[in-house]
Amino acid sequence: MKSRFPKLSAATLILALGAAACSTDLSGPPALDDAQIDADIASASGATVASEVAGFTDNVAAAGSFSMVSPSFNVNVGSGTQPRLNGISPTCSYASGRYTCAATTEQGMSVSRSFAFYDAQGGSLQTFDSTKVESVNFQAQIDGNFQRDLVWSVGIHRTRNATVSGLISLKPQRKWNGVGAGADTVSHIGLDGIRSLAGTAADTVSNVLMPGKDAANQIPLSGSIVVAVDYTASLQGATGTASKEVKRRVVVTFDGTTSAALQVGSLNCVLHLDTKSVDSCQ
Repeated sequence: MKSRFPKLSAATLILALGAAACSTDLSGPPALDDAQIDADIASASGATVASEVAGFTDNVAAAGSFSMVSPSFNVNVGSGTQPRLNGISPTCSYASGRYTCAATTEQGMSVSRSFAFYDAQGGSLQTFDSTKVESVNFQAQIDGNFQRDLVWSVGIHRTRNATVSGLISLKPQRKWNGVGAGADTVSHIGLDGIRSLAGTAADTVSNVLMPGKDAANQIPLSGSIVVAVDYTASLQGATGTASKEVKRRVVVTFDGTTSAALQVGSLNCVLHLDTKSVDSCQ
């Protein structure tokens, strides 16, 4: 997700709260609605999952040519169909079986990353060889803030550890597994006031099968990504502030289409991988 919008001004916040004051009952404190919380978590987690899948596309292409080695981060580690060691970016240094790259700022995010090659037996390889490399492990730390659709403000502080495997055994398809963890802050300005979510989120990528790198659509064929969140949900309304602790498990299941099933508790939605949006919740 790109930081395409300016930060919301104080005037915007005041107008939003004024609208809430005109449309809510001023006789008591604001009330947190569990259905709305679930919808907000679905939207935020869905965007995170869609972005992660989009990152797979870059890595899948990288696994064959290694012109890129980490989701959407454009790290050059080779070129053409014959990757070579001297093609690795000078910002990445090799030590103890792993390339570690200098931190960069990308799409408004500070990103630090590393990667390592492995053969079918799990042995470390220093250079990429399409006849020997069975898997590649990618690790990254991502920190930054961005806004979406004017009313959403998001703070991201995450680490990711993902491995793409089957570069030989599943060729041309590839399989992803991994974990991620971080601290998130999400806020939304609506007619009811300013809703926010703050806390931790942990995601698990399980056997996400991607098509060959040359396939027209890089959409997961199967597998799932689960996001477990532990948030404090808050509402700053016209008559005060309310908050509560919430824990949710978001499950996204892939079936080869751009419309993946997303479930939060009893709420079932559709995650559109192409637009990174969530709708059709019921």
